[in-house]
Parts: sequence; structure tokens; C-alpha cells
Amino acid sequence: MSKFRLKRFFMKDNFTEENFIELADFFTAFSDTTRLKILFELLESEKTVTEICENTGFSQSAASHQLSKLRILKLVKVRKQGKFAYYSLDDEHIEHIVETALEHFEEL
Repeated sequence: MSKFRLKRFFMKDNFTEENFIELADFFTAFSDTTRLKILFELLESEKTVTEICENTGFSQSAASHQLSKLRILKLVKVRKQGKFAYYSLDDEHIEHIVETALEHFEEL
């Protein structure tokens, strides 16, 4: 979304205080290192909680807790296959947000 379109979007009367609160909640998901590491893991491919734990060193309870928060915020989704649950980024917008943040960080 261009800066002009973004500005017009926020100037609309229908963007309420509640919408700003929801948007702020969305961005707080990126302020936790555990959640960020999980999002980075899922940039590569979908993974089970076990795979996430093996790659990050997190306990299963910590990873599951943060995945639950990420699901509530619609940053990740889960696909069940048999007794396994596979987590992935919810859609390409989330992938783009994480990749854009990485690009910005690399330019600092």
C-alpha cells in the first residue's frame, strides 16, 4: 500500500479507536523474541512444534504457548494431519512483513 493510500485509509471515519488497538496488538506479536524466532522458522517451511523446539531450543510448552498467541493474532495457521499439527505463516502478507522487517534491519 502506498503512503498516499495508507494515509487515505487511516483518514476514513470508519477506522475506529478499536481498530487502532487491534493494530497495536498485531504489532506487539513482533516484540517478543520467542515469537519472532518462531516466525523466522516458519519463513522456511511449515513445521511441527517438535521441529520448532529442535531448531530453537525452546521447551514444547513455551513454543506451544507462543504458537497459540500467534494463532489468535492470525499470524500462523495450523494444519492437522493424523496426530501431527503443522504450523505455517498464515498468509503471504505475514511473510512479507517479516521479510520487510529483516531487510530494514539489515540496512541499519
